[in-house]
Formats: sequence, structure tokens, C-alpha cells
Amino acid sequence: MVSKKHRISASYGPLNPTGPYRLTAETAAAFTKMVAAAKADGVTVKVHKMSGYRSYAAQKSSYESAKRTQPQNINYYAPPGASEHQTGLAVDLWDGTVWYAQMEYTATGKWLHKHCHEYGFILRFPKNKLKITGVEYEAWHFRYIGVTAAKKFDAANTLTLEEYLGLA
Repeated sequence: MVSKKHRISASYGPLNPTGPYRLTAETAAAFTKMVAAAKADGVTVKVHKMSGYRSYAAQKSSYESAKRTQPQNINYYAPPGASEHQTGLAVDLWDGTVWYAQMEYTATGKWLHKHCHEYGFILRFPKNKLKITGVEYEAWHFRYIGVTAAKKFDAANTLTLEEYLGLA
């Protein structure tokens, strides 16, 4: 669990990150399967701007920039040490064209919201869960937790990881 309430150190990172997005090996393998399944259904899934693994330093830079330039959107940004991207278990996904909240209404967003749990991923920040997660709804942020656990989340995408773990 990584969040604003459950932070990790600056030195934390995925062991043996793999692939262009520097995900854990298990996450990368599951992501590859999910992308192939989406493609078979005629849907494109892409990682947004290399948003796989992100170091503590990169997160700090992003967060500080957002505080200066987008203070009204700060609830979309995790402070350094509070980002799941630092674990190699999270990816920000889109179709390569439509970004932000509108992504949920694209074929990619609909497919991911319906099928991500089949590949071990969950929509990490569901609608109306800011008080629990500390992050606004992010239609694009998916976290790998494994197929067994993710199947308990199903396509409704309303359960948070905090609720699932009994931390809410």
C-alpha cells in the first residue's frame, strides 16, 4: 500500500524493473497480456507519457511543478514517497488520443474499466472516493495487485484498495 498516508522512502523502487516502463516483472507480464487482449478486441491501450515507474526525484519534480502551476488540481498529484508509480506496479493508460477524465468514455477506457481486473489490475482511484484515497477520480490510473485480489474488485470499479485492505 502506497498513498499519502502510507509513504515509502526515497530509495524504494521495483526490484529488477523490466521493459520500457520499468515495471516489476509480474506487472509487466500482466500488462502485456492485457494489452494483447484489448488489441484482439480492437482496442488500443498505451502508457501515457512513460507513466510506469517514476522515481522519488521525478515524482518530487512533478509534484512541485503542479503546486506552482496547477494548485487547483493538486489532488491529482501524489507527493514524493506517496506515488504508486515508484513501486513499478502502476501505469497511467489511454488510447493515445483522449486524456484526462474523458478517457473513461473512450473505447479504451470502457474496455479497461470492464476487463482490467481479469489481468490483475484495478482502477486505483474510483469516483467519489477522495476522502478515502486522498486522490481525485483518475480514470487512467491502474494498479497491479494480482488476478486473485483484483477479481474481487470486478468491473464496477467502486472499491478502493484502502477499503479492500481494511484501511478505510
